[in-house]
Formats: sequence, structure tokens, C-alpha cells
Amino acid sequence: MKILSIRLRSVIITAFVIIAVAFGIFFTASTLSDAVSAQARLIPIYNVDTTENKVAVTFNCAVGNSDIDTILATLDEYGVRATFFVLGSWADNYTDEVQKIYDEGHEIGNHSYSHKDMPSMNYEDIILDIQKCNETVRNITGHSPSLFRAPSGAYDNKTISATENLGMQTIQWDVDSLDWKNISSDEIFKRVTTKVQKGSIIQLHTGTEHTAEALPQILEYLKNNNISSTVVSDLIYSDNYIIDNNGTQIYKNGTN
Repeated sequence: MKILSIRLRSVIITAFVIIAVAFGIFFTASTLSDAVSAQARLIPIYNVDTTENKVAVTFNCAVGNSDIDTILATLDEYGVRATFFVLGSWADNYTDEVQKIYDEGHEIGNHSYSHKDMPSMNYEDIILDIQKCNETVRNITGHSPSLFRAPSGAYDNKTISATENLGMQTIQWDVDSLDWKNISSDEIFKRVTTKVQKGSIIQLHTGTEHTAEALPQILEYLKNNNISSTVVSDLIYSDNYIIDNNGTQIYKNGTN
């Protein structure tokens, strides 16, 4: 009985050691996998590290056209060029507006064709959707967008890889006006002006209740604080840069 007891104890100890080792291997592998995934995470551009007192004002165009003329008139009044990320299906419905935006010297970016959730799509369908929007814009203006903004800002590695393989850059924002919630013009103004800083990318929307009303206040604030506003492609770096974990684009040989 004593021998059996010793053997049983030995088996239990051995089994415990095996389980512990297996758990350790699993935990280590899991940790390494997480680390690799974290390192491999692709991040779009949220803002730019720059010493210049400049920002980019951007609009997402996906709903209606009633405020386009007012917004364009305000931008013209303040001498500001903006970037309009247009939905391809919106561009199909409002070709005159797209042409007018382009003719008045503003930049047109790609906001997808169908406004589908990109992370839930496969890589091939993402490519096709982005290309369809590019083609739509090119058929109207003669030029294809070089910048992409994902619908609802939802992206994953395959989304960014797709845009990079199409020779495009993915653009997010660090100043969200939340104007799409139809908050008041004063609230839009406060959200923008309390968050804006050098190198910021400001997100606004067309087709909302109060964005056109808030825009003059925002541009007046930028003007009074000597903050110039330009299109996104003139704010960001086209090459020789890194993007940190916060989405800040940094020039590798210093700052501009």
C-alpha cells in the first residue's frame, strides 16, 4: 500500500508538472502572438507632427446636397481650401456638386462607394469598393482620389493594406465635431476649437443641420489665432515618415 501511495503521488506530481509546463507554453505562445499582432497593427493618419501652425478642414459627403453651396461660399470667403471625402454613390447622385467642389480648388477624397463596414468585408471586396468610388470621381473630375477615409472611421489591417496597395493613404481625424449628431452650431464650434492644435485634421460633415452655420465661426477662430487651413495632401507627408501608436504622422528626419 505504501508503494502504491508513493507511485500515485508520483503520477499526480508528474501530471501537475506536465499541465504546468503546457500552460506555460500556451501562455507564452499566446503572449508572443498578442505581441506580434500588436506590432503588426496598421494605423491610419489621425494628425501630423509639425511646427507649422496649420490644420486641415475636412468634410464627409454622404447625405444630401442642400448645404454644399453655403459651405463652398464660406470657404471661398475665408480663402480656405478643404478636403471633401465623398461617398461614391453620393457622387453618382450629385455630379454637379462634385464638379463644383473640384472646380473651386478643393480636394476630393474617397469615402468608399457604398459606406459598408470595411472590417466585415473581405480584402477583394474592399479593393473593388474603393476602386468603384475612385472611378466615379475620375469620371466626373478627370482625377482619381489619393486619400481614403473609411466609413464611420472603421478600419482594420486589411483595409489599410488595400488602400496602400492602391497607392492611397488612409486618413482619420483627431478633432471630431460630432456635427452628424445634429448638435447645435455652438456645440460644434466648441468641440472643434477646444481640441484643435498644430497638425490637426478636423472632421465635419455635409448634409447636417448646423455644420454650415458653425463653419464661419470655426474659420474665424482659426484666422484670429493665425492657424492656416489647407487640404490634407498639403498637410501630411507623402513619404519618409512613420505613424506612431496615436496615429500621429512624424517625418523621419525631423519635423516640418
